[in-house]
Amino acid sequence: RMKSSSSSQLAGKECNQYPWSLPHYFVGLSGPYDISDHFDFEAGRGVEQISPMKPICGYTRLNFDRASPAKRLLSNLASFREQVDSADSANLTMQQITPPMLLVHGIEDPVVPFTATSDAARKLKSCGLTDCHEIYLEKTEHQEVIMQFMMGGPAMDAVFDWLRGQRRHNNAIGRDSV
Repeated sequence: RMKSSSSSQLAGKECNQYPWSLPHYFVGLSGPYDISDHFDFEAGRGVEQISPMKPICGYTRLNFDRASPAKRLLSNLASFREQVDSADSANLTMQQITPPMLLVHGIEDPVVPFTATSDAARKLKSCGLTDCHEIYLEKTEHQEVIMQFMMGGPAMDAVFDWLRGQRRHNNAIGRDSV
């Protein structure tokens, strides 16, 4: 659980009035954001029976959807809007209830196609999230994104450049930053 800044406002209310706290940022690395779509991709490669996605996510399409990060976020956002009173809900924007997001993916990824990231970003943006950024790394495969992030390289550089840019932006507009 990430601690939110005490001065963060959510539709005129302090964040600590809600039973959860918001992360300051979200960074996704080479993610299969829609498990059902990814299972279809794996089936096309003939590896769906040995895929760890199948047992971990519960063997059914319904469970794949329940485990899909993009679908869970969209469902949680809808549920959240139902829980706040109508006066607050009318004033809420996606930016107030979601952190800025960065999705990073390697173009040459044979494990999770980079289109998984572009599809997830498109879905989020269609719901009104404007602070969703995408970075696609040329000549980079699935595991390379993770290794570059951990050990240094283009993925780490891209993420930290984005985080520094977020901090500069927050400072420029007078918002607390981490």
